[in-house]
Amino acid sequence: MEKAIKDFIYYERFAQNKSENTLKSYKKDLYQLREFLDGSENIVDWNSVEEVHLRAFVYSLNSEDKISKRSINRKLSTMRSFFKYLKIHNLIKKNPSLFLTSPNFKIKLPEVLNTEEIKKLREAIDTKKINGIRDRFIIELLYSSGIRANELLKLSEKLFDLEKRELKIFSSNKNERTVFFSETAKEWYLKYRQAKIEKYGEEYNRDILLMNSRGTRLGDRSLRRLIERYAQKAGIEKEVSPHTFRHSFALYMLKHGMDIYYLQELMGHISIESTKIYTEYDENLKIDYDKTYFYKND
Repeated sequence: MEKAIKDFIYYERFAQNKSENTLKSYKKDLYQLREFLDGSENIVDWNSVEEVHLRAFVYSLNSEDKISKRSINRKLSTMRSFFKYLKIHNLIKKNPSLFLTSPNFKIKLPEVLNTEEIKKLREAIDTKKINGIRDRFIIELLYSSGIRANELLKLSEKLFDLEKRELKIFSSNKNERTVFFSETAKEWYLKYRQAKIEKYGEEYNRDILLMNSRGTRLGDRSLRRLIERYAQKAGIEKEVSPHTFRHSFALYMLKHGMDIYYLQELMGHISIESTKIYTEYDENLKIDYDKTYFYKND
């Protein structure tokens, strides 16, 4: 991420002839954004940034009394210029800053999947082969735990406590948290583990949870492609990515009475502003955030 910022600053200095003051502001704003993304959402790749993340960043700024609206608008301008540069140079697939207009901007909320769409996705997976078993496990774990795609791909079997249905997550910012997964996810975990043992024999490696067809760790691009393929096969017209399950998990938990601060902890959000985004799906979710609810694992 840092290299992209440096390349952008270089481009603005020599290709666009921007002033040193402007370049200094760009650098300050973008490093602040990078720090927020890494700390709040564990995002280490600009291509993974969505509009909802930028909105959460602006909310976090807006909650700081010492930051003026003028400064916030400047940061918005910096983000628009930066992501436009990334898109022009094919460093990102889509520009998440297109609709950033002001500190009070309204955006399209991220896509979420309802229970019927989750059911269709499950039915779209052929579980007769090991990759299908793996993919069904992926869907169940993402949906029931709310973990990030990059956290999923780094997992090893040693991090799972099957009896308690607990999973240890270690973020790039060196924070550790415990998340939980459903009984269904546990069921498909066991099926996938057995399939791996039968296929790889002595080469079976517990340090790698998700394996590709070559017997090495599944990559981010492959994960995205398989999710997109199943969504298309299931007839889901929404844009579905691994992160869609994280959004769906958060909204589901809030609707079923989870305390928003507990959800913040499960999601690994540094700022509560990132978690509050999900209350905008439903006016009934905009509650007194200090009210305590009990965690329900449905």
